[in-house]
Amino acid sequence: MASFTGITAVANATNDMATFKQAMKDVAAHPEWLSSRQIERQRWNPYSMEGGSTCAISGENFAIVASDTRMTQNDINILTRDAEKIHVLNDSIILTTSGFYGDVLQLKKVLQSRLHKYRFDYRADMSVDLCAELLSRNLYYRRFFPYYTGAILAGIDENGKGSVFSYDPIGCIERLTYSASGAAEPMIIPFLDCQIGHVTLAEGYERPQLTLERAISLMKDSFRGAAEREISTGDKIHLVIAETGKPVVQKFLPLRED
Repeated sequence: MASFTGITAVANATNDMATFKQAMKDVAAHPEWLSSRQIERQRWNPYSMEGGSTCAISGENFAIVASDTRMTQNDINILTRDAEKIHVLNDSIILTTSGFYGDVLQLKKVLQSRLHKYRFDYRADMSVDLCAELLSRNLYYRRFFPYYTGAILAGIDENGKGSVFSYDPIGCIERLTYSASGAAEPMIIPFLDCQIGHVTLAEGYERPQLTLERAISLMKDSFRGAAEREISTGDKIHLVIAETGKPVVQKFLPLRED
């Protein structure tokens, strides 16, 4: 009886091994990734991209910021033609953002509250250099669930010179002469690299000085060119100009609406 039980156990083990080997052969011959069966999963995304583009240029004693005013959904549905993407925080600080509009508004409220507290504590307005560091830290604090925005901070620094600070969504900061963010960034930056950075200009050629008038003209040209090629950029150009010793000036210029 004991010998019969042992023989049965060996036979069962042999059958199990044969079944396992056959299963391995089947998987090797017909892997899951070759199957035409579609796997559907429900995924929740807390973000959306409402399109639009922003840009900033700084000079010796000025900083100009521009954005379009179109807000889109899925690139084809226009939600509004008067979206506010530039926020004048005080006489020397201008914030411009593109991306998820809910985060755009929240980031604006956070900075406004911090600037208000600074003004209450020190009886003076915060400088653009301090605000640039403040914005960087606020973005970094949210690095595990970041603000889905491309932020640019511009203004006049403590020495009366124009400044532009560019950020990624988690707070990496860089001071530049010009910067852009949003849907048309891949078209605006090469244009400014050529006209302001002179990265494509050969040696010996004259490099024109960046005046306020020339910067405004380049800003207009960059957005008009982007609107011809990028579907979520259009309607109007919101232009904000900050100069040393002068109040901030805001203008709206027409842009194509189709």
